Amino acid sequence: MLEGNYRLAAAIFLGIFCGFLLVKSDLAWRKTCLNMFLLKDGRLIKTLLFSLGSGVALIYYLQYAEVITPHVRPGFFWASLIGGIISGVGLALCCRVPITVIAALGAGRLYALWTLAGMLLAVSFVDLISGPLSSSIYKWSTPLEAPQKADYFLDPGNPALWVVGVSFISLLFIQFVFRGESEE
Repeated sequence: MLEGNYRLAAAIFLGIFCGFLLVKSDLAWRKTCLNMFLLKDGRLIKTLLFSLGSGVALIYYLQYAEVITPHVRPGFFWASLIGGIISGVGLALCCRVPITVIAALGAGRLYALWTLAGMLLAVSFVDLISGPLSSSIYKWSTPLEAPQKADYFLDPGNPALWVVGVSFISLLFIQFVFRGESEE
């Protein structure tokens, strides 16, 4: 396991590598996200589905090999649903997520500062309303059960298997739907 400065150096190099990939694959640009919503280009959704499926499988196997120990907070259905809706609206309005804003800024797109400023204001707003909102939303439902760890990956009761399977089936579907996409 990495510790201290080595851990920080690994995080910096991994961040630079991921930012480079985002910029080179055109995923840091607003137009790519907008084209996804307009069903003109499927590269972004394909990347998201592949990342979700492969990431869940990787986390499962790293946890199984006891390389990592995930600490999962309890989830609440209504809080998760409302948070997902707000995040989706923000993505639809800005055509960006936080990591692509940072990548766009790193690539010299200064207009991404407006999106970053909006995201920073949203964090402050969430802090402001989180107290009163939490007292009501968390009373609406009990915490969701933590998923049980399966003995092996191909166990039909393993939630990781279902996430990976649905991600890759959706990825195949999207691949055929966007088969004739144009590369610019």
